[in-house]
Amino acid sequence: MSIRHALLKKTLLNKAQSNKALLKSASALGLGLMLSFATTAHAEITARMGTSLPEAHPQTLGAKKFAELVEEKSDGEITITVFSNGILGNDVNMTSMLQSGTLDFTAPSTATLSSLNPDFNIVSLPFQFDDSEHADAVLDGEAGRALLASLDDKQLVALEYWENGFRHMTNSRRPIETLEDIEGLKIRTMQNALYIDLFNGLNANAVPMSVNELFTAMETRTVDGQENPYTVIDAKRFFEVQTYLSRTAHAYDAQVLVASAGFMQSLDDAQRQLVREAAREATLYQREQSRALNDELLSALEKKMAVNVVADSERQRMREALAPVIEQHTQALDAGVVTQFQTALADAR
Repeated sequence: MSIRHALLKKTLLNKAQSNKALLKSASALGLGLMLSFATTAHAEITARMGTSLPEAHPQTLGAKKFAELVEEKSDGEITITVFSNGILGNDVNMTSMLQSGTLDFTAPSTATLSSLNPDFNIVSLPFQFDDSEHADAVLDGEAGRALLASLDDKQLVALEYWENGFRHMTNSRRPIETLEDIEGLKIRTMQNALYIDLFNGLNANAVPMSVNELFTAMETRTVDGQENPYTVIDAKRFFEVQTYLSRTAHAYDAQVLVASAGFMQSLDDAQRQLVREAAREATLYQREQSRALNDELLSALEKKMAVNVVADSERQRMREALAPVIEQHTQALDAGVVTQFQTALADAR
């Protein structure tokens, strides 16, 4: 072989080895870019949660705790931005947004969810829970879980029950000490047939409207009063336009942490599990905040309003007056749900 031939062969061999190295390098670079893209894409799972109540309300405190726990448990892969105080709409609007996939989480009242499944009205029936612990035992048990599962075919994933608290009446006309004191008062209620019938059954004039319209309605005397837990009365500053707070504790108000089915389906199994774990931990925190704040706010509201305790004998008279309403709305529910719930109420006492 001539020297020239040998040199040519060596040059061609070097070029082939160089091309092979370039191909390996390009392949590694491409794989690296793909992995980098996949990691970046995985890290960009963002969600939005809407609440109807202000920043200081336990509903929003629970939402922010839930967002914090999800981000922590996912090592930053899933982030949830919370929009409070009805910025994205009321409970009805936001629940519809979840179903259409334009919002990912919210926490509506069980009364709101009754428009999707009337059986949720069983939670709101008047004078049935003894205290918050009694409500926990029933709602966290089989009866409560069965209600949550009933939303599975509504493009919703119901995760946990949150507490809004026991509801009490306020008004600008007189203290409510007896059943007769309610007669003729224009009382704002939730946009829910049970609550409308409840207050009409007490001889008030029920006026259904969104909570975000309520302050102005009371300020202009479009309505005389309303009924809500202490946390809402304080957070919405109803004490500025209401004189009397009567501790009727006529109903227990629960909220439900709900996710969009579309969002949950977009997650892998591990991510769905961590969201559920975060939901449970946030629930315990939210209830704790709600109870502590309700106790604290009662003392604060006593300095701003005329507060009176309604005697148990009068609360019993109110319950008796509502017997036809309770019977009517119970008959409209699934008989199996009613039996299961009533058994759970009795067992938890």
